[in-house]
Amino acid sequence: MFQPISPKALQLIRQGQQFDPSYQDGLSNHLPMALAALSFCGSTDSQLEAFYRDYTPRLEPIRQLSPAPKSSIAVLGNKQHFPDFLAKYRQLVEQKGLEQAVMYALPQLLPGVATAAFHALIRLSYAVQIQDKEETAIALAYWASEFQPLGPLQVTTKYQGETQLKIAFERFNGYPFQPGNIVDRIDELITTPEYHEISANPAGVNLDFIAQSSIQLYLVSGNFTLLHGVTGLQALHTLMPLIEHKDLVVNYFWQAYIAALCASRADTISPGKFQPLPTPSPVQWQAWLEQVQASVDDHDIKLVYSCAYLYQYFPYPEYPVSVDSLLARLAA
Repeated sequence: MFQPISPKALQLIRQGQQFDPSYQDGLSNHLPMALAALSFCGSTDSQLEAFYRDYTPRLEPIRQLSPAPKSSIAVLGNKQHFPDFLAKYRQLVEQKGLEQAVMYALPQLLPGVATAAFHALIRLSYAVQIQDKEETAIALAYWASEFQPLGPLQVTTKYQGETQLKIAFERFNGYPFQPGNIVDRIDELITTPEYHEISANPAGVNLDFIAQSSIQLYLVSGNFTLLHGVTGLQALHTLMPLIEHKDLVVNYFWQAYIAALCASRADTISPGKFQPLPTPSPVQWQAWLEQVQASVDDHDIKLVYSCAYLYQYFPYPEYPVSVDSLLARLAA
């Protein structure tokens, strides 16, 4: 269904490495992720160039190491240390090779899988898919410098996953968060006793349950934050071959998903009924992938790609319905 990364996409991604992974005080730079997703979906060189021209004016130059020597060691979660982490991970990738470097770095970073609203995880997954060393170093440095852990994992038998989702939504529906983005709201969230009362993971959470829950809740809410639960899960699934303790990272991801749900400000997650589509054929999926190639919205592009990817492993009807609904809105 998908195409390999094209030479033009790889050229533009590498050209875009002059830009910082964040801009405008905390927004995530989606340029390399969207270019890769477009290429996987079969975009032409002209479509890729058009996206690059449209997207790059908002971006900022990548932060560089200060010429003044520093005595301190780079600290996880310190945004000012991004250049130091970048130098560290460039060296690590050169010494160990791309995949071995990722395997070495991930155990330290995975407790912060929620970092930058899943965008550090997502950027790293695309970097590994396209096998680009510099992109991998940038993604790892972004993750380390923005590191946002949610606290120690806890497991409970007091509730199951469906109940936890319901309680999390009800307790934080309409919660008066201070102004800010999703990262700011999660920082605020984890200081509240209401969150800690429902933050423990139910026993037995697995990828299949997360896949079903995340696409269902996105479909019935259309919520922008919950969209990242879908694209984040696709990223996690892509990186799974490089993760040793798979059950542990599944639990970290669910912990992060619950926090994202609490902080999402979703209006509703009522299950509601949706009209399933006939099982889409490969031809139908190809038509959808061709349709999204004309989009200039980075989130729409990545969502369609993620749904198509995840449907191969978790064939829930909500994936094609979500894609069809999204593309119908774009065409209207």
